[in-house]
Amino acid sequence: VEPYLPYEYTCEGMLERVHAYIQNQDFCVPESPFIPANFSRLGSASGSRVIGPLFVPLPNSMALGWASNVTALTAWPPLSSLRLLVSQEGQSCVEACQSSGFICEPAHFRFINNKEALRGLEVQCEVVDSEINHILPAFSVMRQECSLQREPLLFSCAGHSPKYRRLCPCRDFLRGQEEFKELEVLKVHSLNSDVQLFFSMTDLGLPPLTSIWPGLPY
Repeated sequence: VEPYLPYEYTCEGMLERVHAYIQNQDFCVPESPFIPANFSRLGSASGSRVIGPLFVPLPNSMALGWASNVTALTAWPPLSSLRLLVSQEGQSCVEACQSSGFICEPAHFRFINNKEALRGLEVQCEVVDSEINHILPAFSVMRQECSLQREPLLFSCAGHSPKYRRLCPCRDFLRGQEEFKELEVLKVHSLNSDVQLFFSMTDLGLPPLTSIWPGLPY
């Protein structure tokens, strides 16, 4: 049996991720705040008025995406990759996202844990409360009860309940590099099946690639 090494675990795949992380994250800048659970399109936490819904239907999809006319908060993966879906009863967000060709992105839970997400999905809620449970945010169709997550540390893609349908923060991804969104522009190209990386290792304070792995075609 021939051994199989997924591309994202190869040297080239690892370097692509390092490059993406360096270019798209700034650990010196405070993380974007959580969107309040009672957030609505009538206003935002800063007092500025928001025109239109926060989430909008995507063409040829049952998912909702982040509205293009709403300023996207700083996040990685970017909010443009967000695909808001509802799971079936007893289904986890991992399964719900996979069934639509996406993956669950736990970093995006903080952007969908609010009433605006419920409104965008047209969920009928007689009661909206805030609880501590690993399956939240979720809602019960039978009882028309909606619950939002009170403890951010409990956001989970894996949780499921036979009585609740979950709000799931899915995202698209690049096959072979799940850390990247599908339409992300990477500074790489393929030549004779060898990926050439266009960033200088000296920018990272590292020696040239050829001195680390002499056999690489760089």
